[in-house]
Amino acid sequence: MSPKVNLFLMRSLLLGSALVCVPVCLTPLWAGQALLRTAAETNVNQRYLVESVSLAGVEVAKLGNAALPFPLRSRLFDLVGQQCDAAILEDLAREIREQLHLGSVTQHLSRGSEPDRIRVNFDVVERKLAFEISLPRFLYHSQQHFSGELDASTRFHKNILMFGLISNGDDLTERFTGMRAQFESAGLGPKKVRVRVGFEDYHEQWAAQTLAAAGWDQPEIYRARWNVAPSVEFTPVRSVTVSAGMSFQRMEAGVAGGQERWANATTFGAAFGHKIEGDVAQQQIEGKYDLRLVSRVFGSTYAYARHLISLKYEVKSGRHRAAEVFTAGSIAGDAPMFDRFVLGTSSSLRGWNRYDIDPLGGSRVVHNEMSYAYRVGDKSVEGFYDCGTLWQSDRAAKLRHSAGVSFRQGVFVMTLAFPLREGRVEPVLMAGMNY
Repeated sequence: MSPKVNLFLMRSLLLGSALVCVPVCLTPLWAGQALLRTAAETNVNQRYLVESVSLAGVEVAKLGNAALPFPLRSRLFDLVGQQCDAAILEDLAREIREQLHLGSVTQHLSRGSEPDRIRVNFDVVERKLAFEISLPRFLYHSQQHFSGELDASTRFHKNILMFGLISNGDDLTERFTGMRAQFESAGLGPKKVRVRVGFEDYHEQWAAQTLAAAGWDQPEIYRARWNVAPSVEFTPVRSVTVSAGMSFQRMEAGVAGGQERWANATTFGAAFGHKIEGDVAQQQIEGKYDLRLVSRVFGSTYAYARHLISLKYEVKSGRHRAAEVFTAGSIAGDAPMFDRFVLGTSSSLRGWNRYDIDPLGGSRVVHNEMSYAYRVGDKSVEGFYDCGTLWQSDRAAKLRHSAGVSFRQGVFVMTLAFPLREGRVEPVLMAGMNY
């Protein structure tokens, strides 16, 4: 073979090797550049402040509790004024999908009204048929032990059918354990009217303090109760939600030979929320009123009117958040145990034992909570101060105080609360989800 032919073959081999090696060598470089571009975009987004948060194009502040559960709506509202964090947005998108039983939820960013602001919108895709199991609440209380709820729900044509198992030793004078079910229709008409029908079936467990104060032979002590509650809910004007309905509640006697008792009622509720945007701070005002009117006209054993009102004011600036929540309630007449007011729970006068305050519950309540939180990403540390009083119409009121600190990350909360009283210090630990 001639030298010229050899030289030609060598050049061909070298050229072929180069054509093969160059793309292979450049592939990691191109991948690395793409990764750097993604990281750069993420870093750029983190320099922006969130101006507003919307769900399916509607600002969260304008959505009522009917459209979005309050704990989730509060977390979304807390994004406003914070730095844009892609990881937090992804977690919230997943939580929205799970709690609202949607097919998919994706976050979309757009420019805000100022160069350093950004708007966040969560685009949603409905599911024609969905079945999900969730744990909407779980709580460990060092004095009251465990409370929890397990729900299974399905969505069809925007209607929701839910079935849940519950054991709750935190909210009422007694621990109630059993099941509940609810059907909720899709929004109907321009006012987004929703029809709900709820059913509850519980068995009761009573604390020794309550039994000592009332006694098993008293009609106030029942061993089981069930409830059927149809209602309608609609939004007459923006940010205002109104509901009305009925409640047919039966209680089985706690002793053999006792008679069942009824507490049939008409119910009414109203809630509103208003958001005030500012250059430095954002403010949120919320209010809620509930009325339960039990009358012998509907075949009830009892006759009473139960009023409960709550007001919340919250202000946020950057990573700082301060809030105040005021609650007051009154019962005119003689109400069964489950409708009496309680203090000393995981959300009211935290740190106190509710049986030390009143083992039978009260007909009057006033409570106020002040809190301050500092947030970094989806984590926050919160300090709080509670004060409140619970009494009967024929008894004197006594004001009690408590204070503590909470750590929050997403839906998880850990709280250490101290009842403020003379003589001893007994901290109470609470930990769980969505309480």
